[in-house]
Amino acid sequence: MEKGDVEKVLTIFQGISAGDADLATQYIDHKRFVQHNPYAADGVEGLTQFNNQSPRDQLQLTVVRAFQDGPYVVTQAKGQRSGRNVFFDIFRFEDGLVVEHWAFSAMDAPPNPSGHTQTDGPTEAKLSEDTEKNKLIVREYYETIHVSVDHSKIPHYFHGDHCIRHEPSVVDGVTAFKRDLEELTKHRSIDEIKFVLGQGDFVFIAAKGTHESNPCAYIDLYRVENGKIAERWGFPEEPPLQEDMKNNNAML
Repeated sequence: MEKGDVEKVLTIFQGISAGDADLATQYIDHKRFVQHNPYAADGVEGLTQFNNQSPRDQLQLTVVRAFQDGPYVVTQAKGQRSGRNVFFDIFRFEDGLVVEHWAFSAMDAPPNPSGHTQTDGPTEAKLSEDTEKNKLIVREYYETIHVSVDHSKIPHYFHGDHCIRHEPSVVDGVTAFKRDLEELTKHRSIDEIKFVLGQGDFVFIAAKGTHESNPCAYIDLYRVENGKIAERWGFPEEPPLQEDMKNNNAML
């Protein structure tokens, strides 16, 4: 029985962690593969080179969450890769093989004052939830609150003050979120949503913008509960300087 796309992605991670190039590239299209990870050269050769040049203890990844939306598989992982510890990856499939890959990463941090880490919480999507409805809710929220910066609408998207937050150094609750967001928007802009992908109660968003006038990717995973946002994981990531990027494909 042929593996599903999520299983194929997990096999890729197993191969990377084991330093097994054949296993890591078994489900990658060797002719069409496009790499958006700025730390790896393009193509299968670039991925193999990246793995071979990295110490084994810097490629140990544990996938915490994985779900599929059409031809896309989204994963959240923790471990070691390129000196980072928390990861989101997007894999796009065609004809049963990965043809495109995006990668985002951040440094690990201690649990925040509310006791949450960057990866803890529910790990399995509730498939009984209406995926398309939840994607519409989160897209509207994101466009209203983060792109259009209309913070007056924040209460519409939450149940009272309930919001579980996994960012470092923050506390739970919508009140705290509003306070933190007012400060954040002094330093950033979010201009364009590039991905809205989901399954069940999980909805993933990747967007482009700036931080302190520098290009920045904004990566968020939301959990929707009864039509409202209940939980959020994610981080911003500034891409490396152009001269330090290993390929010419946009990070996002």
